[in-house]
Amino acid sequence: MSWDEFYKSIQEAYHIEDEATVIKIPFDDVREITSEAIFYKKGYLNTKKIDLNECARNYCLAQGKSPNENNGRLKCVGGRCFPFFEFFTTEHHTRIYTPLKETSFTRFLQKIRLDPYAKEHSKFHALQKKLNAAGFTTLDLT
Repeated sequence: MSWDEFYKSIQEAYHIEDEATVIKIPFDDVREITSEAIFYKKGYLNTKKIDLNECARNYCLAQGKSPNENNGRLKCVGGRCFPFFEFFTTEHHTRIYTPLKETSFTRFLQKIRLDPYAKEHSKFHALQKKLNAAGFTTLDLT
């Protein structure tokens, strides 16, 4: 499934007409990943969560599948394409993203085939590994 196909299914599932409806969470605000939820910081003292089982159920329904058709596989909760993860949360989908700073130096590093975002890639893959360990996965949309 490509990014365009995934985005179209998101649009259809949520009837989204505007990117402004996406709940956006910076990667550094993620506090903990458990077998049931992702906890993230919202404001100064508030903590919110993304219920992973709910995302898996919403993903199955958006794809026209029964939520009980897992057959022992990892449950899919959304999609991923560096630098973000999209989760099928109720009402609006949620995006955990890494803000990438584009500077002349990063463009130079890319030109000579060095990765200026190695640290961000490492965090990205670590989140996917934590999701897998909890019994969940996301579609690779690259």
